[in-house]
Amino acid sequence: MAFWNRKRKQRELEKKLAEEKIDRLQQEIDKNMEKEVEELFREVESSKKKGKEKEERRRRKKAKKAEEVSYETETVLPKGKEDQKRYVTECCENIRDAENQVAVIRREYEEVTESLLDIQKIDRIEGEDRRDLKNIAQGILRLTEERNKYKNRELTIPVSVIRRFDPFEDELVSEIKKMYEGENYQKLLDRDLELLHQEKKLLRVEQSEIVDKQRALKGLARMLCVVILGLMGALLVLYLLMETDLRLPYMATISLAAVSAGVIFFESEKNRKGMSLATRKLDKTISLLNRVKIKCVNNLNLLEYNKQKFGVKDAAQFEELWKEYCKAKEYEKRFRENTERLNMYSIELRDMLKSHALSDPEIWVTQVAALADNREMVEIRHTLNQRRQLLRERIEYNENVKRKLLADIDGLMKKNPENRDELLEIVQRFS
Repeated sequence: MAFWNRKRKQRELEKKLAEEKIDRLQQEIDKNMEKEVEELFREVESSKKKGKEKEERRRRKKAKKAEEVSYETETVLPKGKEDQKRYVTECCENIRDAENQVAVIRREYEEVTESLLDIQKIDRIEGEDRRDLKNIAQGILRLTEERNKYKNRELTIPVSVIRRFDPFEDELVSEIKKMYEGENYQKLLDRDLELLHQEKKLLRVEQSEIVDKQRALKGLARMLCVVILGLMGALLVLYLLMETDLRLPYMATISLAAVSAGVIFFESEKNRKGMSLATRKLDKTISLLNRVKIKCVNNLNLLEYNKQKFGVKDAAQFEELWKEYCKAKEYEKRFRENTERLNMYSIELRDMLKSHALSDPEIWVTQVAALADNREMVEIRHTLNQRRQLLRERIEYNENVKRKLLADIDGLMKKNPENRDELLEIVQRFS
């Protein structure tokens, strides 16, 4: 009987162990299923995000192309010497403006390139240094998260915006002011552009009206010739038939012809002078229009670059985010219980990055999330590449403007060799 009891207990124990094993397997299966579902959701979200980014890039490209067509400069062909000298002077001023733009953009381009080179140097860190770097970065992130918990509050500004603003904390006020000034300046440029377009349209209409007047004069002259010849022929026939004295009618006809010719000549000369004046005004208007268009493109490119740089839509949103950013920074100052440890980690991070010859190790203290998470580093690299692409496009635009203006000056000198020395002297004055 005892044997059977032991047997029964053994079977119950085996059954219990089997049930526990089944439960563990079921839990593992459920856990794996949850992971698969989470991964699937992440893939779907990533796919949606990529689709939105692609659509946004396509929209920006289309808008940029429309802007380029709108601000495309026009060619001017001045006739007189003074107009040619004025045109060459304006071209030289535009070239100088383009060169200044390129110099400023190249400095910014070098800074962005150095940041990208620093990322490459970080990617090449391996072995024990890599592990230490990641541990330090994770330590800084952990301490930062603890500090945020101590504050016991909800952030009124996204963490991503704080990370984007942190490297430029001391420049934000001046950058907001610059963006407001740029937007106001763009409104003035657009207003000038509209006025110049209207002026050009009116001058085109004026030229067309002068051409119509000239055609009408030609028609009137032909009609008067026919009438006068007809009168003289009729008088000749009357003289031959009636043999009467027709000197007075002949003199009247000749006087009518002389007066008509004088009036037609006076009006024709007036139209010629009017056409010449309208042409000079049109050339000057087109030159001003080209200058305003170049300024518009440079100002719009600068605004677009700064908006992308700070992740804002306009100056008003920039200012609003800056106010929230200031509040976040003010709260941050009140709670620094773990400042010493955080400073220690930061010093270690800077020293390690300096040992790997980074050009600006300090900036990575505010971008430490990228050192701990490769996805953050990819995002920073993507942003820097976008900024560098925008800078390249701005450089290319100004270089093209410079080349076109130089070609216009060269072409003008070739077509007008008699004015070459004076035009060349103007160019050398700006060299």
